[in-house]
Amino acid sequence: MKIGLFTDCHYCKAEYLGPTRRPKLSINKIREAMNAFKSNNVDIVFCLGDMTDHDENSTKEQIIECFKEAMSLIKSYNIPFYLVPGNHDYLVMTANDMEKEADFKIPPYTVETNTHSFIILDANYRSNMVRFDKAGVQWTDSNLPPHQIEFLKNALNTSTKRCVVLVHENLDPSVDKMHIIKNAEQARDIIKNCQKVSLVIQGHYHSGKESTIDNIPYITLPAMCEGESNSFRILEL
Repeated sequence: MKIGLFTDCHYCKAEYLGPTRRPKLSINKIREAMNAFKSNNVDIVFCLGDMTDHDENSTKEQIIECFKEAMSLIKSYNIPFYLVPGNHDYLVMTANDMEKEADFKIPPYTVETNTHSFIILDANYRSNMVRFDKAGVQWTDSNLPPHQIEFLKNALNTSTKRCVVLVHENLDPSVDKMHIIKNAEQARDIIKNCQKVSLVIQGHYHSGKESTIDNIPYITLPAMCEGESNSFRILEL
């Protein structure tokens, strides 16, 4: 099967956010990615988070409108799509906002296909194990709460297929340490010991990174919003 991947669009109406991010361009980059996914007969598409962003002039209503615009574009291609929430998605929107506007549920959950189980996690929890939309976003303090660790363990133990783990923040210990999930080692040990995981996919670290850990590929996708060039990927599993 083929999967389409992109991450960190940071879409809003600002021309620049910081020196390198071009968030206003992301809507056309999403369109380019979706066209490529359609023409290559991709079976399923995942965004690894940070669909939207904002500048100091943005209102909550404007951010949600950008979110809805991006989701409407993606859905118009009629390819199964799943959003892995990122820290920026929780800056203004609550989980309820995202569930309503994107018509999807907040992780953890699995997406089952004929050949693979895709295990989707949400590490947007502070060290007190309260989700960012309630505790406040602190992007350097991301954690997988106990119920998600247990979900990961159970999902891997019960699956009869090859498994792919997806999360916005980083399980890969080789990226910049501020981007790494605080209890990433615990999750990696579960992934290693089950011997069913064929791939781990992440976003968040805008430069991107590819590592092999315990003979398992860990792919961190480069951010779509950086500069004028686009970044997305098609993988054949």
